[in-house]
Amino acid sequence: MRLEGKVAIITGAGSGIGRATSLMFAKEGARVVAAGRRSEPISQVVDLITAEGGEAIYHQADVMKVDQIKALVEKTLSAYGKLDVVFANAGINPSRTTILDTTEKNWQKTLDTNLTGVFLTCKYSIPPMIENGGGSIIINSSLAGLIGLKKRIPYAASKGGVNQLTKCLAIDCAPYNVRVNAICPGRVLTDLVKHLQAPGGDWEEVSKLYPLGMRGKPEDIAYAAVYLASDESSWVTGVLLPVDGGGHVK
Repeated sequence: MRLEGKVAIITGAGSGIGRATSLMFAKEGARVVAAGRRSEPISQVVDLITAEGGEAIYHQADVMKVDQIKALVEKTLSAYGKLDVVFANAGINPSRTTILDTTEKNWQKTLDTNLTGVFLTCKYSIPPMIENGGGSIIINSSLAGLIGLKKRIPYAASKGGVNQLTKCLAIDCAPYNVRVNAICPGRVLTDLVKHLQAPGGDWEEVSKLYPLGMRGKPEDIAYAAVYLASDESSWVTGVLLPVDGGGHVK
């Protein structure tokens, strides 16, 4: 198993990409700490993992709150004694508007969750990784952080910031053997894109962005995360990895 013996925190673990990655990490031998704002979905993920013979615990945490992130790391260390991998996956996209219609509230909420939340998750996860002799941080970014997209002002800005955070962290953390990489998914087939297939949706227009078609699944991102979490990527850091069916190709 590719992650045998590793301890991994996954934020936003209750649904979509976070859920798929939690399940896949566990199948690959990791001990998973599933984190999220709502206890029911993350507890269900843990139940699925343990039912299959894996090892996991859950912790309710909001990535925007320092005390809750600290408690998440402390619970991980108390349960498993170390921390090897973090998948900073939690994120939101509440505003699909141009700048003229983007409210200050949605702007701030998006940056607080998608950028500051990742900053806090990394900040308090890195010290135990250093103590452990190294580790891997994987940040879930977006295709929107690599190219311009319409009506994605706060979301794309937050993901662009995440990409630069990834590169800077990779440099700062390299002396401690802590690797930092980001995955940049295109639109993935989750409940969040069902509106595109509804009457009045723009499924056909959006699909044109992807040379391989808009058919990405949460598991496609999870496979990339497994690689970046594993020792197979021990010489990989500072990478922004598109998993987007070619959507970044221009």
